Amino acid sequence: MKIKILRLFFILSFIYSSASELLIEKQPTDPFDIFIFDMFQKQQNKTMCSAPNDSIKTIRTNLISYIQFNGYSNSLTPQVIATALWTLYPCPFSPFRSEIRSATKEDIVGGWVFPEESQKIRFGSYLAQKSPLGPLPIKCDAIGYYPNGEFRQIIVSGQPECPFKKAADLDIARKNPRVSNWSLLNDGRISITRTDVANHIEEWDTFVVVTPFAFNDIQFKAGDIIAYLRRENGNEVGASTQFRHLQRLQ
Repeated sequence: MKIKILRLFFILSFIYSSASELLIEKQPTDPFDIFIFDMFQKQQNKTMCSAPNDSIKTIRTNLISYIQFNGYSNSLTPQVIATALWTLYPCPFSPFRSEIRSATKEDIVGGWVFPEESQKIRFGSYLAQKSPLGPLPIKCDAIGYYPNGEFRQIIVSGQPECPFKKAADLDIARKNPRVSNWSLLNDGRISITRTDVANHIEEWDTFVVVTPFAFNDIQFKAGDIIAYLRRENGNEVGASTQFRHLQRLQ
C-alpha cells in the first residue's frame, strides 16, 4: 500500500527514456544539492539512473517528498538521504511510474524468461550484457516461482539460442535437488533463501506491468514482471544492483 501512495508524489515529475544524464544549469552551491550531485556523479548508470530531463531541482523535490512522507525529516543524515536516492532512482528506470504496480503472489507464480534483448539493462542503461557467473554474455535466464515456495533459475550464456519457450522447459531444473525457496514479504518484495549457501541474503522489489510501455527499445507488455535486487550480502542500503525483466512462459 505504501508504494502505491508514494507513487502519487512522483508520477507527474518523472520522465523516462534511454538517456541518463543529470541536467544541471550550473555547479550547485547548496549543501543538499551538492550531495545529490555527488551521488549521481559516483553512481550514475551503476546503482542510480536519472532520466534525461531530471534536474537537481526535480530530484530534490521528489527526495523531500519521499523523506517527509516516510517521517525521516527529524533524523536526516547522509545515509538517510543516500538510501532515499537509491530507492527513488534505481537503474535502469524508477519504479515510481503509472504503468506498473507492486506484484502480488498471483502475479508472480509461474515460469518466466528474462529475454536476450532485455539483458542489456540488467546492470543499468548502457552497461554491457555481462554474466554474473563469468565473462560470457548472457543469452537469457529462465526463472520459476512455484506455488509451494520452490525457486528455480537457469542462466544461459554464450552463443546458443535461448531454449526456453514454454513453462515445461523448466522441468529439467526441477529434477535437481531443491536448494532455493522464495517468499513474498510485503509490497512486492521477494526473499530468496538457499540451503546450499551459508547466510545467503537476496531480496527483490517486484512489480507487474499493467500498461504497456517502452524503454531503451525494449517493449514491456501487460503482465510482464520487473524486479530490482535491493538487498544482498554486503548491501544493506537499498541500492539496486541488478534488474530483471521477466516475460511469462505458457
